[in-house]
Amino acid sequence: MSRQQNEDDSNSVLFDARNEYYIGNFMGSINFVLPEQGTAGSELLSYMYLSYLAIDSGRIVASDIKENNSTPLQALRLVHEAFEQPSRTEELLEKLTDKVAGDEDETNIWHIATSIVYCYDGQFENALKILHGSTNLESMALSVQCLLRLQRVDLAKQLVAKMQEISDDATLTQLAQAWVALAQGTEQMQDAFHIYQEFCEKFKPTPALLNGQAVVHLGLERYEEAESVLRESLLKKHNDYDTLINLMVLAHLTAKPEEAVNRNLEQLRQFYPKSDFVTDLDKKSAEFDRLCLQYDLDGGEKLLAV
Repeated sequence: MSRQQNEDDSNSVLFDARNEYYIGNFMGSINFVLPEQGTAGSELLSYMYLSYLAIDSGRIVASDIKENNSTPLQALRLVHEAFEQPSRTEELLEKLTDKVAGDEDETNIWHIATSIVYCYDGQFENALKILHGSTNLESMALSVQCLLRLQRVDLAKQLVAKMQEISDDATLTQLAQAWVALAQGTEQMQDAFHIYQEFCEKFKPTPALLNGQAVVHLGLERYEEAESVLRESLLKKHNDYDTLINLMVLAHLTAKPEEAVNRNLEQLRQFYPKSDFVTDLDKKSAEFDRLCLQYDLDGGEKLLAV
């Protein structure tokens, strides 16, 4: 996470923990850090705590990182608090942005943490302001994700080109290329597939990598292949958020019975009741019901008038 990342030292614990986090093998990242926890610096420990946050084990972050912690890891405690208490997001962002503005962020942890909270709150433009101008690959990769969420594929593509100039072979650079390729559509999707496939072979398949492959298969109408990798992803994590959503998309595209869609939707409601997908779907469903009721009432009034 430091400003001067060294991706060449493939034997270092830091490289391994960082790389496992990037590809979505969060327990792998944690297991690399745990033996070093007693002597590890903030940068190495940050990947363990980011991984705990990713697997919804934020209580460990709060337990390990006390309120009076004077290291940059305090930023990750604030991320956990934002996840757990959305009503405090504005207050917590004020603390994070004050710290980013006031102190030198040698490890880049404060910048990444602040941007994560902005993204969690849907404030992608503000996240980009925090990350703007950085030549740190993590900051640049997060900026690419923000730009894609804002439908600015053109700017994301330009930023990926800058990442390639810094380190074309870096894991984050390759992943960012895949994200942009997916966003560009069918002509570029196969390029993304090759990146995900290479990482699955080089490291190990994770739900993140497998879902990347699944999106390619779905986009190219290779539905049997999509189902195969999504089933493999479920074996890795039975309630993976992206996998459940992609299974719903697959069921819809292949005209499977409504029960197939509802089964995965119920799991999403159970495990991710406050997720963007579920809340957005509920809003649309409520609006649809309202419009249907209005249509029925209008139709009834017309019948009575006749």
